[in-house]
Amino acid sequence: MKITVIGGSGLIGAKLVRKLGAHGHEVVAASPSSGVNTLTGEGLTEALKGASVVVDVSNSPSFEDAVALKFFETSTRNLLTYEAAAGVGHHVALSVVGIERLPEYGYFRAKIAQEKLIKGSSIPYSIIRATQFFEFTGRIADEGTEDNTVRLTSVLIQPIAANDVASAIARITLGTPVNGTVEIAGPDQFRLDDLIRRDLAARNDPREVISDPHARYFGGELSERTLVPGDDARLGETRFENWVHQPARQIPNTRLQPAVGMGRREQLMTNSKPMLVLAFLITSTLITASTVMAQKAVTPLMAQEAITPLMSKDLAEFPGKEIVMYTVEFPSGFSTPVHRHNAYVSLYVLEGSVVMQVRGGKEMTLTPGQSFYEGPNDVHVVSRNASSTKPAKFLVFLVKDKSAPQLVLEK
Repeated sequence: MKITVIGGSGLIGAKLVRKLGAHGHEVVAASPSSGVNTLTGEGLTEALKGASVVVDVSNSPSFEDAVALKFFETSTRNLLTYEAAAGVGHHVALSVVGIERLPEYGYFRAKIAQEKLIKGSSIPYSIIRATQFFEFTGRIADEGTEDNTVRLTSVLIQPIAANDVASAIARITLGTPVNGTVEIAGPDQFRLDDLIRRDLAARNDPREVISDPHARYFGGELSERTLVPGDDARLGETRFENWVHQPARQIPNTRLQPAVGMGRREQLMTNSKPMLVLAFLITSTLITASTVMAQKAVTPLMAQEAITPLMSKDLAEFPGKEIVMYTVEFPSGFSTPVHRHNAYVSLYVLEGSVVMQVRGGKEMTLTPGQSFYEGPNDVHVVSRNASSTKPAKFLVFLVKDKSAPQLVLEK
């Protein structure tokens, strides 16, 4: 059976493609990097040709209300139109538990609009609503951070591992369309503030979590059960306490906290031991694999920037981790949206000058020979070419989870 996975290179999509392929099915991983664009329709005819099932696990490039709504409405309309023409017999879509209970969150309104289009189509469908992923606990902490504290309400949450999400989607994909909604969640419920407290402790993150009944969740006011599923939800097997201590999570967290009289480079030296380990791995990898070219494309933030892959290599010393290296060229006056990398990132300027800043840090202008560092939870609020007349070029080096996307757009 041929199955097309829209968003097949993302966190869930990549896992799903592997699982379906392991069952002997022909799987197409469709994404902009593979020439398939659901907003314009580019590549859809070929990607859906002969497909029995289409699974949509794609996501909006921004959580901003209008952008998210336009993405999900346009993308879903196009998909359903092309699927009808191709004779697709089952449309599977990933959605979110509780979207109707937080209407002030524009992203959730966009997901409701997506679901409405699917239900109104003539194509048999299955909508899978998942609770929050374990992998996004860091982003929840960042969203609630003020200085060195994290303010969160103490409502219930029942998070699930991304791998369990992919497994659940695979089972439903290979079954009969439910023509309805299935909820999936992790095996255990937590209090939101306690969950993040445990996660930060496991990553040696010094931020203090403060319980605040009025703290907002991505701009919305939570009730006790906004984030948890109903009683008939299908539960994953992975428990948070096991996931959080997996080997891939053992690299010490190097999120840098502001310190009086201490610059970012001096702060970095306070984490010298883990950084020396990474430095050794980086050096040895460059020596042994500097001629290896990356086989997977790096998706650019915007069309104007030029990204050239140079290398990707698994880290045997840290199972589940990989090193990725590429160069980026910013045209004159170019600036990226606010974003975050799911990685330990080092940047080295080759040509021109760039301005960089992470949330809570100082804005820095870097020239050739200078470098910049950011951790997995740092939000990159400024990233632009300092010149309005000349291009800039820099080398980027990432140490990341193999399953994690290299970039996530932020508010």
